[in-house]
Amino acid sequence: GEPAADTDAATRAYVHAHMGNVPSGAVVQWPAAFPPNGWLECNGAAVNRTTYAALFTVLGTTFGAGDGSTTFNLPDLRGEFVRGWDHGRGADVGRELGTAQGDEFRTHSHRVEIGYYEQGGARPLNAYRFGDRSVDEQYPTTPVGGPETRPRNVALMYIIKV
Repeated sequence: GEPAADTDAATRAYVHAHMGNVPSGAVVQWPAAFPPNGWLECNGAAVNRTTYAALFTVLGTTFGAGDGSTTFNLPDLRGEFVRGWDHGRGADVGRELGTAQGDEFRTHSHRVEIGYYEQGGARPLNAYRFGDRSVDEQYPTTPVGGPETRPRNVALMYIIKV
């Protein structure tokens, strides 16, 4: 069930007291459905540049300019796997800080063996010949899996210090 309201308040007070020295803009994973005091969910929301001036100083418009004058956007990390910024290492060349990528598979191929045999004999031929004829057929593999590619994971909320 849901925790009692006094438990929620105590949890928020404890976190606020013990995480008060965390700098504005720090992103952490949080195991509850609500962010503690002084934190916001990383949900892409447009927030006020004046109200969250310290956070705006750190983020600027990296994750969106909001309305272009009075608001800016928080990072939207809902449902995302976070990847460390390459920052010159060469593993993810050309990426800018704060940019998103779609999913992708590394180029690869699968070999499908076709079990053709010589007429009247038991000697297997290569996968692309039958007698003296070439075989020119497609043999796709059976699709398996679901609608996405993902590693094992646990869902936590990303929050950002204001």
